[in-house]
Amino acid sequence: MPIRQRRGFSLVELLIAIVVMAVVLAGTMNFFMGQSKTFRKATTDMVLLQNARFATDLLNEHFRSVGANLTVGQPSVIYADQNTFAFNADYATNVQGDINAIYYEPKAPTNQIESLLMAQAFTIPNSSPALSYPAGDYTQAGAPSPAETIVRNVLPDSTYPFFRYMYLKTDAVTSIQTIDTMPAASLPATYASSLLISGDSLRGVIISFTVTNGLADTAQRTRPVSVIASLPNIGMRQLQTCGSKPLPVPAPVATEVSPGKIRVVWTASPDESGGERDVMRYAVTRMASFAPGVWVNVASIPAGGIYDITDAGLNTGFIYNYAVAAQDCTPAFSLPVSSNGIQPLRLPQENHPCPSRAFERNAV
Repeated sequence: MPIRQRRGFSLVELLIAIVVMAVVLAGTMNFFMGQSKTFRKATTDMVLLQNARFATDLLNEHFRSVGANLTVGQPSVIYADQNTFAFNADYATNVQGDINAIYYEPKAPTNQIESLLMAQAFTIPNSSPALSYPAGDYTQAGAPSPAETIVRNVLPDSTYPFFRYMYLKTDAVTSIQTIDTMPAASLPATYASSLLISGDSLRGVIISFTVTNGLADTAQRTRPVSVIASLPNIGMRQLQTCGSKPLPVPAPVATEVSPGKIRVVWTASPDESGGERDVMRYAVTRMASFAPGVWVNVASIPAGGIYDITDAGLNTGFIYNYAVAAQDCTPAFSLPVSSNGIQPLRLPQENHPCPSRAFERNAV
């Protein structure tokens, strides 16, 4: 039986198969290249979105703390301009259980979680004219305020300002209050300016910036972002609580100022501007060495002023001690805190020392 030989592909058939295979491969490659391009675009868009969310979340996190747990006289906002925003806030603490701070950082250096003192004054970056801060010491119970200074500074952008500010505007005729955008002509505004000095008038910060996917040339993708960060701690009402006894004042200081006069200076109780915020007045008493253990009332000073008095008509030959106690709205007194003992200068033509209870208060 004859064996039939298998016929091979002709050259034409082979060429046709190659062409069909090339068309199929081309279509497949085009499909995968389209899918890859879509995937890369989605990835870059996701990077843009993540960068935008990171920037807005971080700035919101910082700005919502503006004005938190300030001490008396300490400004919420220090400097506000289109590319610089400086403020005070109790952002972090290294004291476990401190409920006033926003974050607990047990390893944070103490000098980074409290306010700056005058000896540490610095110039706000990019402030124009240059602004040095602080101009005074903000303290509670003799220690620096727990509200530290935070500065957010960005490079200028010719397209739009990075920071714009929304403030509480009061109509001069109707006294109706509305939220308005602070005009650019009013910037920079500082803690000593009319817009910021009176009632912490800022209510929000409009943040405008451009995010990028981090790539270069034709692969770069950018997108403008604008978000409003509210400032809930600014203008917040501080409630008064009449409960426990006030915390004691730091030790008062007595100095001799002229013959027969002693000056007594002290600082506020921590419960005046923080804590229960219920200190109503301060009672000043005096003890002379000729009557040990006998304290005489010298003055009653309302809270909220400058605590600087002068006791006059005193005699030499005796040592005087002064004590200051805070009184709250209960009313209850804090533990009295004594000053250093001091002997006044000799009065002119003084013949016989006689205790006196004359008192005068300096106008300061």
